[in-house]
Amino acid sequence: MKKCGFIAVIGDTNAGKSTLINRLTGQKVSIVSRKVQTTSSRILGIAIFEESQVIFIDTPGFSEKKNGGSLERIAQDAFRESENILFVVDSKRKNFDANIALLNKIGGGKKISLALNKIDLIHKPRLLEIARTFSEAVHFENIFMVSGLTGDGVDEMANRLARSVPEGDWIYEEDVFTDMPFEKYVAEITREHIYHRVHQEVPYRCVTETESCQNLPDGSVKIVQNIRVQTRAHKIILVGHGGEKIKAVGKASGAELSSLLDRKVHLFLHVLIDENAAKNKSSD
Repeated sequence: MKKCGFIAVIGDTNAGKSTLINRLTGQKVSIVSRKVQTTSSRILGIAIFEESQVIFIDTPGFSEKKNGGSLERIAQDAFRESENILFVVDSKRKNFDANIALLNKIGGGKKISLALNKIDLIHKPRLLEIARTFSEAVHFENIFMVSGLTGDGVDEMANRLARSVPEGDWIYEEDVFTDMPFEKYVAEITREHIYHRVHQEVPYRCVTETESCQNLPDGSVKIVQNIRVQTRAHKIILVGHGGEKIKAVGKASGAELSSLLDRKVHLFLHVLIDENAAKNKSSD
């Protein structure tokens, strides 16, 4: 009997949710960065575990500080739409009061599983102490100890989650791993490389969008993308001296896209000034 269901993946900023979803799906469906709040819109990662299709809803991380509410509203919508919650926690944190407070806000009627992530970076006695702290405060269907980076414990967690979804026909075809449009998917790859290479405020103030994709006669693909920034100063930072920085972004993104698409990618990046870039995030 086939099974299919949604699981909302929720947690604080930089808990490792995106890395974990990428590991669960076996594909890159969400960008990964050490910077907080790099996931700016809901992304579905779709995985098949034997007869179960599990649809993961990735969400922006919750911050202990106010962030304008838009990111938190996206996450709140995600757990309203799904009965199953995977709450991811960075086990390296020293204090978990904010996590427990957020769990209490979710309310009843939800099947919540806890994923204590980054276990490769913490000693086992401390890990057991953290698990005890959470289990005394909140009722969980499961408590998993995992590392999204190394994959430790992820297979067991995936199998347990797959058994938790209800019986029903699959929503997506077997070879689909995300509902994200192709143009947005390739724009997200470039956006990630901007995060990795630009350390000022620019990554939070820019929008990456795919203008065109063209299949070429030799089997390669030409992709043209626009990166919209708010000010001339932001453009200077992103372009770099002699165009060095934007060339590095384009080279790295093009190489990754070539690997992901399994064919040569010719990537062209244009940096444009748009004072409304951060407000009108058409790529989100």
